[in-house]
Amino acid sequence: MLLERLYNKDNKKIEHIKIESLDKADKIAEFNITDESIKEIKTYCEDNSIDFIKFFSSYMKYNNYEVDSVTYDYDEKYYDKVNDIKAIEKLYSMVLSDIKYFPIPENKREDSRSYWYCNSWKADRSYGGERKHYGTDIVDSKDERGYFPIVSMTDGDIEKIGWLELGGWRVGIRAPHGGYFYYAHLDKYEKGINEGSKVKAGDIIGYMGNSGYGEEGTCGKFEVHLHLGISLPIKDSSEEFWINPYWVLRYMEDNKIEKTF
Repeated sequence: MLLERLYNKDNKKIEHIKIESLDKADKIAEFNITDESIKEIKTYCEDNSIDFIKFFSSYMKYNNYEVDSVTYDYDEKYYDKVNDIKAIEKLYSMVLSDIKYFPIPENKREDSRSYWYCNSWKADRSYGGERKHYGTDIVDSKDERGYFPIVSMTDGDIEKIGWLELGGWRVGIRAPHGGYFYYAHLDKYEKGINEGSKVKAGDIIGYMGNSGYGEEGTCGKFEVHLHLGISLPIKDSSEEFWINPYWVLRYMEDNKIEKTF
């Protein structure tokens, strides 16, 4: 029930992946591939005119969904050796095909502030009951509400906006390929950000805060940060299928839109 309240959304109009066709779903959800490995695969595919998502999907399955570094036996036609991976291709397409920017922009000012984040996937949380952390927290180094603007990583439609007890002021954006990008604990929203509105990658959607863990308007229960989650629509799944966004964020960190703040 807590997860339902935190990640409340309506996926009825979205094509759902059949979870029955996916093996080792937990390993897929870990998204256990380094940012440098993603970049290497992307470059290799571009240099050899190979479909990135198709190759990435088969390469991940071929390596049991765990890649610390890319091997150089590319004469091995991974994408010809792995059968029945259409569902996996759809899944990785939902994660990688639409992302364009890191959620924190590059500040044009010289006195820009730092932030930090780590791989906190499935870390223990206790507010409202024992649960796991299904996302990555990007923390303001100076713990100041409202300083960092948050931009949409993708084009998409604002599917959910407003208050959640666990997520505080949050925005949920459905990207074109079906991924749901969830931005939580905001201090405030950008003007014109409303449910049903369309956004472009790089648009400011709100500002980093520490809202949540209480009735509407509660702030200050934890340090200022952005909780980023990525959820994918899985057919007949009793719980939402969350993907670890940590390596995706690392992969996108050099891709920042410039803003002045």
